Amino acid sequence: MRKVYSFALLALLGMVLSACASLPLVGTNKVGPEVLTNELQESLYYSPAGPSSGDTQDEIITGFLYAGNGPQDDYAVARQFLTRGFSTKWQPGKETLIQTGPTKVISDTGTKVRILVSYDARITEDGTYVSEPGSSREIEFRLLEENNQWRIASAPNLTSLLRPNFEVLFKAVSVYFWDKSLSYLIPDVRWFPVKASLATKLTNTMLAGPTDWLAPAAQNIFPKGTKLNINSVTVAGGLASIDLNASALKIPAWKLPYLKSQLLATLSAVPGLTEVSVSIQRTVLNITTTSSGMPNTGSNLPVILTDNDISRIAGTEPMPLAAAAKYVQKLHATAFSLSNDSSYLALRGEGTIYVYNLGVLTSQERLVDSRANLLAPSVDAFNAVWTATGQPGDPLRVVDQGGSTVMLKNPYPGSISIREIALSPEGARLAIVHDNYRGSVVDVYPVIRDKNGSVLSLADPLPLPAFGTQIRGLSWSDRTTLMGIAVVNRIQQVRSLQIGGSVTDGKVMTDAVALVSSIGDNLYYLNEQGEVLVSKGASWDVIQREVKSLRMSGQ
Repeated sequence: MRKVYSFALLALLGMVLSACASLPLVGTNKVGPEVLTNELQESLYYSPAGPSSGDTQDEIITGFLYAGNGPQDDYAVARQFLTRGFSTKWQPGKETLIQTGPTKVISDTGTKVRILVSYDARITEDGTYVSEPGSSREIEFRLLEENNQWRIASAPNLTSLLRPNFEVLFKAVSVYFWDKSLSYLIPDVRWFPVKASLATKLTNTMLAGPTDWLAPAAQNIFPKGTKLNINSVTVAGGLASIDLNASALKIPAWKLPYLKSQLLATLSAVPGLTEVSVSIQRTVLNITTTSSGMPNTGSNLPVILTDNDISRIAGTEPMPLAAAAKYVQKLHATAFSLSNDSSYLALRGEGTIYVYNLGVLTSQERLVDSRANLLAPSVDAFNAVWTATGQPGDPLRVVDQGGSTVMLKNPYPGSISIREIALSPEGARLAIVHDNYRGSVVDVYPVIRDKNGSVLSLADPLPLPAFGTQIRGLSWSDRTTLMGIAVVNRIQQVRSLQIGGSVTDGKVMTDAVALVSSIGDNLYYLNEQGEVLVSKGASWDVIQREVKSLRMSGQ
């Protein structure tokens, strides 16, 4: 009867943990993989208990699984449930499963136990979030008696957490890499336990390079073989001291300022960190700062198109972009895209898309596309205009400031139509909404550029199945997050998805066709009646009427 009760407890462990997002927490001042100061101590975590004398096999396994909620001091409590020989071999950081329910016991022979874990996502060793809805995995434990106490002698190199616990214990952080032209930094989202070794983990991840899917659009400044001289980043007084091995000597001197900017951007995720010091084999480098690598956000206010002009919205008052009015009226424009600095404007009229250089005294205009069924254009961070059509098989067209045109092969075969395109703020990722047999889905493509920033091609996509199959009004709410209008059970609502993370559903909308996020994370949407509404608490307020298109600058 003891065994039945124990494993019933094991099966219920997931449900118990799901209610434990506010379990007692404990702080620790132990020195981990980084040298700590009083201002940067080990983060707070669940405080699991170690094994007790006389614990049964079932209690050891149950306690071990629960101890996976305590990553402090390299999962020291969880290791207490392991044999001496195995405790130093177990590698919990290899993988983390994000459970969707309680575990189930498949077989139990007393010293060998197999359980089934259902999960919908997992975190790899380098912090990559992999969405795998509806997945499950068998996990096997082997137990031995050691000093008359049961201990685990074999277990997989992973931990398993229910999502509420995962969201407390792990943090999404951006590891930055330069694009091929060294113009902008591209964020690559990773997930790590929020503990004192975060700076070390981030630095090691940056040294290893971008994820496979992003790699074609990015570059790793660090030469192959570059590592931390000692696997530790010292953090004190807001300064991170990073000592690299001899491989880093191959970095050209002119690239060192870019290296520093990359480190500063990545390590900004460490609380209180404001500066970095880089050394090679303990010789400190004197590195000047250069461009931050962050795209100019321009005005972070929504922009609207009416019959007469283009305006920014500040509160309820429109602020017209005077230089654009005559072009809007001339083309009878129905859609637009405006560069971050407002110097470049693309307008879709009746079967044409023109681009206007608003930053010169003498007006310059250029026809960039006149194909049938044109979609709304997009101006990227390099002021190149991207156009696409809803006609299956039609290529994407990219026209740069000098008028040079690149035709990109349509990535979708057969009768599949592209519905919308949306470029990320730094221009290194292109999100495409396209048809599939169940509706419309979203993929994100790395944009491959040359050293001058000119577009060459698109790399293989990152599918975003978590967005669902009914999505429209796609836009970037920040550098790592896409949001759109999702239809769930015939109800429209805001849906946000972090590239390299999970999906979040928000407020309900009615007849929405476009959605943007601006200053203070204010949400605005355009409905089919031409009204622009702003989020106010639990409701939406109408602030503009007779609007044709709603965008943010730089998209």
